[in-house]
Amino acid sequence: MSNQVAKWNAELAAIEGRSLAEKAAARKELASSPSVGPGANSNDFDTLKVAEGRFIDLAIHKNSFLDDCAITQGLDVETPPIWKTRYAPTVGVMTGSVYGKGPSTLYITQDNYATLTPFVVDAEDIKVPKMALTQDPERLGQRQAGLARQAEALKLSMETYLVNFITQQPLGTDLATSVANQLANSNPYGGKTVYIADSGVQSGTYETSNNINVSSEGGLTMAVMEAIINQAYLSGRSPRTVHIPVAGLPWRTLIRVATPVVSTMPGSGTLNPDLKAVPPSVWEEMWKANFDTGVALNVLGHTVKFKSNNVLAQGNAIVTTNLPAAEIFNIKGASVSLDYTDDPKNTFFDSHYEKREMAIAMPEPWVRNVWFVNFGDTSF
Repeated sequence: MSNQVAKWNAELAAIEGRSLAEKAAARKELASSPSVGPGANSNDFDTLKVAEGRFIDLAIHKNSFLDDCAITQGLDVETPPIWKTRYAPTVGVMTGSVYGKGPSTLYITQDNYATLTPFVVDAEDIKVPKMALTQDPERLGQRQAGLARQAEALKLSMETYLVNFITQQPLGTDLATSVANQLANSNPYGGKTVYIADSGVQSGTYETSNNINVSSEGGLTMAVMEAIINQAYLSGRSPRTVHIPVAGLPWRTLIRVATPVVSTMPGSGTLNPDLKAVPPSVWEEMWKANFDTGVALNVLGHTVKFKSNNVLAQGNAIVTTNLPAAEIFNIKGASVSLDYTDDPKNTFFDSHYEKREMAIAMPEPWVRNVWFVNFGDTSF
């Protein structure tokens, strides 16, 4: 996660730490200041609107798959989104389409740039209390709840598009379908410049796919963990975050596997159920309390964070690594956070609209930096 995103998360924590009454009082003070209130223009709430746009951006990035899997940078409207290859051989760089089709591949050389195609992500309009009424804590709470819901919709769209790029699915394909199609692809590296030749590195054994099939396990068993670590050794990357589905409660198997600490006999592989590091009841409470932010565990010497994702299909997981799978360009000047009156008779509520413009670049070698896991049916 970039330093900028970490700073945003710290800001969001500070914002959320204040009570609604404190926030409403701050708004009242701001709205009556000479630069915003009656001393300038009593209808000028631009500063508050900017703050709300910031609030939504912070909410989008909070605990987001975007920040686990991609590096981000902001661009002014005047700056075209371009990506210059970091590799000496010619490699393909996948970019987007404004017509909802699958990502297209641009082939560039070391001295040339690829100009990316921006696309728009927006969220359905919502009804929120008018800005002037948010000096009332109750109205402010209603407004922020609506904005947070809209931010969640934007986050889901951005995450879906990112996974569409990685899996080479048509833009807008739901995330679960994209992952399922990826796992069904027996040769996801086919036709891509995945490996970059380096004369200073001896040839060795490498992974031939970023799909990990341990479907016979039926949950997050130790065999699944070993398969992830094996992928790490073969690819030269470290696992960072395992995004697991809510469906099927796959962590129940992890609890049963991780709590025993000794075996009845060295090398027997038979676990003694009476000797446990953490009681299952404590594990369950820990997962419930940290379902959104994630739980960090030590897996065979690697510290890995497990996060829940309510749009992943049962039995499938996404593993992000210490290297990015894509680069996202946020075109800041094209972002829209707008109140508008669609019913002049309504004196209490406006409609609110959110839009973001972005571009994504994914050089083919970066395909190796994210892994997809099928750990099987967890319904039992």
